[in-house]
Amino acid sequence: MAKNTELFDAFAEELLTERAVRPLVIIGASKIDTLLLEVLRGFLLPKTGGPKEPDELLERDPGPLGTFSSRIKICRRLGLVDPTFHFALEKLRALRNASAHSLLFDDAKSPVREHFAEFRKSMASRNSYKLIKERYFEESTLSRIEEWQCLLLTVCALLEAIREKVKQTPGNKRAMRISAG
Repeated sequence: MAKNTELFDAFAEELLTERAVRPLVIIGASKIDTLLLEVLRGFLLPKTGGPKEPDELLERDPGPLGTFSSRIKICRRLGLVDPTFHFALEKLRALRNASAHSLLFDDAKSPVREHFAEFRKSMASRNSYKLIKERYFEESTLSRIEEWQCLLLTVCALLEAIREKVKQTPGNKRAMRISAG
């Protein structure tokens, strides 16, 4: 657990040095995508391929769970994230897509402004948001970039906690005993 805290703090320090929204969103979403992958890897039965082969389910794009979008959706369907957190992740996905795929990305203009407002609304009332704010930000009022940083760190902290608590599914033993005869 101490190593995870050190890794999180190292990531937080790196994220806090970024002063532009577009790369901040891309970097934060990339970390969140990786955390979703780790949550799913911890929950699902082990892959069937060899140890050096990529996981055909989780790591191939296109693959069933090889995208940010599919990982968000399956985490909700498996009950690994609650509906409000799922909503926040979907808003973050929309923001990431806008920042990565649009020539003009301005977080003060529509539709990015509205996605950000909904993303913020779904996360800012969580206790974890308040804890992240206290730990990493000195001022009670955050600048726009600090708000982005705090929200992204909150999502990362929540996914880290889920990753640590998730237990591998035991599978369905009964279904494996069904025969064709």
